[in-house]
Amino acid sequence: MTELSRWRGVDLDARRAKISRAFDLAEIDSPDELPILITTTPYFAFGSNDVPADYFSNPAAMLRHQESGHARHIAELPDDYVPYLMPWYGTGVLASAFGCPIMLPGHPGEDPAVAAPCVTTVAEAARLRLPDPRCDGQMPLVLETIDCFRAHSDLPVSLTDMQGPLDTLGLMVGQERLYKWMYQEAGLIHDLFDLVTEAFIEWVRVQKQHCGQPDDQSSGLIMVWSPKGVGVWESDDDLVLLSPKLYEEFVVPSLSRIFTAFGGGTLHFCGSGVHQVESFRQVAGLRALNVSPMGRFEIVRALQEQIGDRVTIQLQEIAPSEIEDYVDRLFREIRTLRGLILAPMALPNVALAPDGSNLPTDRDPIATAQRLLSRCRENAAKFLAGEAIQPDRSSAMPVTRPAVALERPAPAISSEQRLAIEVVIQQMLSFDGPGVQAAAHGALATGLLPFDVVTLGLAEAMQRVGAQFERGECFLPELIMAAGTMKAGLVVLQPLLSALEAASGEQKGVVVIGTVKGDFHDIGKNIVKALLEAGGFQVYDIGVNQPAEGFVDKAREVGADIVAMSALLTTTMAQMRATIEALRAAGVRANVMVGGAPINQQFAARIGAEGYAADAVKAVREAERLVGLRRRTA
Repeated sequence: MTELSRWRGVDLDARRAKISRAFDLAEIDSPDELPILITTTPYFAFGSNDVPADYFSNPAAMLRHQESGHARHIAELPDDYVPYLMPWYGTGVLASAFGCPIMLPGHPGEDPAVAAPCVTTVAEAARLRLPDPRCDGQMPLVLETIDCFRAHSDLPVSLTDMQGPLDTLGLMVGQERLYKWMYQEAGLIHDLFDLVTEAFIEWVRVQKQHCGQPDDQSSGLIMVWSPKGVGVWESDDDLVLLSPKLYEEFVVPSLSRIFTAFGGGTLHFCGSGVHQVESFRQVAGLRALNVSPMGRFEIVRALQEQIGDRVTIQLQEIAPSEIEDYVDRLFREIRTLRGLILAPMALPNVALAPDGSNLPTDRDPIATAQRLLSRCRENAAKFLAGEAIQPDRSSAMPVTRPAVALERPAPAISSEQRLAIEVVIQQMLSFDGPGVQAAAHGALATGLLPFDVVTLGLAEAMQRVGAQFERGECFLPELIMAAGTMKAGLVVLQPLLSALEAASGEQKGVVVIGTVKGDFHDIGKNIVKALLEAGGFQVYDIGVNQPAEGFVDKAREVGADIVAMSALLTTTMAQMRATIEALRAAGVRANVMVGGAPINQQFAARIGAEGYAADAVKAVREAERLVGLRRRTA
C-alpha cells in the first residue's frame, strides 16, 4: 500500500511518525510529541446538520462532503490528523448481511440503523449462514462506495464501521435475548460467535481488497491512522454491560481470531471497560484501546495504570462544551503521556456536557478544535514540567435538588411472613422462575397481600440486583435474568393485583411509556413497566424507537398522567428534549419522567422533565410522587 507523503501541501509522514511512536509506547519528551488528532469532518451524520441529503444514497456526495471537510481541516488546523475516506452506512452493515432490516434516516443529523433483530428463535439462529459480500445487505453498497472513492480521489480509503461479533449479535438477536441465551443456550451462542467472527474476518478481507490494503495495515481505524501491524478495528460497546466471566467465555476468543488475522487491532468502547482489563490481557494482537469515557477521566487513569504498559490508549469522544475545564480535568487524571493519543471529535451541533450527556450546540468545528489543540499543548507542557494543573474557571453544573419520592411505610409482618418473603427473594436471586412462583404462592398463604409480596419480595430482590449492578458486582445479563424471573412471579401476582384494583375502584394513574426515537433498547423500560403495573398503575407501552408524535398521540388518547421516556444511547438523549417540547406544544399536561443509563437528575432538570428515576424501584415511587403532584395542582 502506497501512502501519501503529502496532501494539499501538508507533510503527512511527520504526523504518521508521531503516531507510530505512540503505538511503540515511546517516551514523550516535549509537548509537540503528544499526538493530537481532532476530527472536524466525521464520517457519520450525528452531530452535524450539513450532511448532504443524498449522503447515504450517492457515493459521490459522500466523497465530496468528506474530502472538502478534510481539505479545510488540513488548511486551517495544525494538529496530527491524517485524512482518509470512510464508506459509512451506520453500525449495522454486517448485521444487515445476515438479514437485519435497516432504517434510513428521516432527518438531518441521523444515521442508518438496524430497525429490528433478524433472529428471534433458536431455530432461526440455527439456519444462519455466511453472507456473501457481493449481494447481501448493505455490503455491496459499501464496496461500490469504496470503488467510487478510489476512482475519484487521491485520498486513501479504509473500512466501513466495524461492529464486532458481540455488538453485531446484539443487533441480530436483540440484547435481551442474547444475554438470556448466554445462560440458557450457551452452546448456540458459541456457534453464533464462531459464525459472525468468520463473517467479520471475510468481510474485512473483501473490503481491504477493494481498498488496496494489505491485511496488516490500514489507512485509518476509527478516525486514527494506525501503523503496520494494526490492520483492523472493531467496536465492542456492549463490553461495558457484560461480566468479565461472560466476556472471557464468549468474546475474547473472537477478538483474538480477528486481531491475529490482521496483524493486530484496535478495540473501541464507550464508557467504563476497566472491569474487563484481565480479559483485555488475554486478547492476542490487541494493540490499542479506543475509549470514549464521556468525561470520566478516572477510567483513563485506571486503564493507564492497569494495562497502559501493553497497549496504546486512544481518548476519543465528542468535544466538550467547557473546553478548558475538560482538558484541565483530563491532565489532572492521566498518569503518563507515553502511549497516549488524544483524538476528540469537534462536532458542529453536539457538545459533551460536564455531566457526560450531550448538549445541542451551534459552533464552528475548526474554531473548537483550535481551542482544544491549544489547551492540550499548554497542559502537556505543564505535565512534562511537573507543574500542577489548576482550572482557571469553574464549569460545574448547577446543583439541582433531587425530587423527594413519596415513601410508603413498610407493613408490619410476622416472622413467618418475613421468612416467606426471604424465600421469594432467594428464588429471584437464583433466577429460578418456577421457584419464585412457588415461593409467591407460599408467601400469599401466610396472609401477605399480593402487593406486599411484589414490593417486599420481587421489588426488593430487583433492588438488590440493581445495587450489585451499580457496584460492578453483576452486569446487564444478570439484570435481565432477574427481570425475567420477576415476570414469572408476576404471572402469579398480577391477576390478584388487578382483581383487588377492580374491586376497590381505585387507580393510581395512567402512564405512557416508551423508548425514544433512534433507540431500540427496551430492557430497562420493560422492568419499569412491570413494576408500575404491579404498583397499581395503568401502563400503555408504545415500544421502542418512538418519535415525539408517538408519545403525544398516545398521551392524548389515554389521558396520561405521566409520560415516561427511556434512552440508553447518548446519541438519542436529545430526543427526550424534543419530545417534551412536542408534548408542551400540543397542550398535553402530563408530567414527564425520564430514565436510562446515561440519564441523570441534572439532565432531567435541564430538559424540563418533572421526574427522574435511577432504577425501576425508584421509578414506582417517583410515579406516585408525580401523580400526587399533578392532583394537587390540577
